[in-house]
Amino acid sequence: MWGAKVNSLINRGEFWRLGTSALLHGNLTHLAFNCFSLNSIGPAVELVTGPRRFLAVYFTSAVAGSLMSYFYCQSPSVGASGAIFGLVGAYAVYTWRHRKLLGHGKESLEQIARVVVLNMGMGLLSRGIDNWGHLGGLLGGVATAWFLGPDWQYQYVAKDGRVVFKDRAPIPQLLNSKRSQ
Repeated sequence: MWGAKVNSLINRGEFWRLGTSALLHGNLTHLAFNCFSLNSIGPAVELVTGPRRFLAVYFTSAVAGSLMSYFYCQSPSVGASGAIFGLVGAYAVYTWRHRKLLGHGKESLEQIARVVVLNMGMGLLSRGIDNWGHLGGLLGGVATAWFLGPDWQYQYVAKDGRVVFKDRAPIPQLLNSKRSQ
């Protein structure tokens, strides 16, 4: 209860619980499952987004999951699974955006959808799993990845034969245009 998402305490002003709840776990099994899940999706997401965007997706998803849980689930909750669902959502955005470049986008998106449906189904069948936190994290990851990117667009082939791409994600584009003014 030191940092769990407890609605009555958040109502009293302990807003930090929206972040700390994602750092705590109910028991070693809970921690082990989340470590396994993070190890399964985390490296792939960091590889395609880079470390700064990875952290932005992770922490935004954690808070988004806690917020959705706060609004729709009265039970106390802890765990990093909202943030992990956010990484899955971000990877889905990346895969969808780059499906032509990847060549296997449809299959990857189908696999991602199966993982999400399976996990949400397990949450519906099990007591003590906060699917609202999972859904909030997933949506937070999708939104963060949509706006932060990357969104690689083909530009040209360099003289040395390298293919050159430009990142056209909305927020980095906006920030770069403000810097050049």
